[in-house]
Amino acid sequence: MRFLILLLGVILFARINPFEPVITPKNTSVIKPEYFKEAKVYLPSDARVLKKVIFVYQNLNSDIKQKEVVINKDIDFHSPIILQHKPAPVKLKKYRISKFLTIYVKDKKILLKTKDKLIRHFFLVKPFRIILDFKRYSNFPTIKKRISDKFLKKVVVGAHGKYYRVVLYFDANYKYKLTKTIEGVKIECW
Repeated sequence: MRFLILLLGVILFARINPFEPVITPKNTSVIKPEYFKEAKVYLPSDARVLKKVIFVYQNLNSDIKQKEVVINKDIDFHSPIILQHKPAPVKLKKYRISKFLTIYVKDKKILLKTKDKLIRHFFLVKPFRIILDFKRYSNFPTIKKRISDKFLKKVVVGAHGKYYRVVLYFDANYKYKLTKTIEGVKIECW
């Protein structure tokens, strides 16, 4: 009898899909970070030698870390110390991988120009890479291409019968947004 009551309780409170989240998020839009541009620091009037600067930062895993830079130079306390973050302007780089795939890279944006349909995409860590599968009946040897970019390092393309796989290797872990466009697939990293 206890077994029937337990079984009835489990059946009444069970969900059809146990992997479906119980709470649905209200905000599904991607929020891009606001990047640091500039800060001015005025030192006290008794400062004469700047010994070191310590940067405390948060990484992708939300760990707090620090980097210490030794300066050990004389300073004038009347003038501010200006800290600027100016990324260098980046030109659009074009990489022709095959007759059906061209990759364009600028800043942290990647465009995979292809007429083939994207079947699936996912990412793996250690090393961080984004994997994209495109529908095309093909048979070609694996293509490996080194990329001379500061964040995208290597592209590997391999045929798998009914589809081909594109693997993008990065220099570190990134958050990304993938968008299907008329020209192919656009990936924005941050």
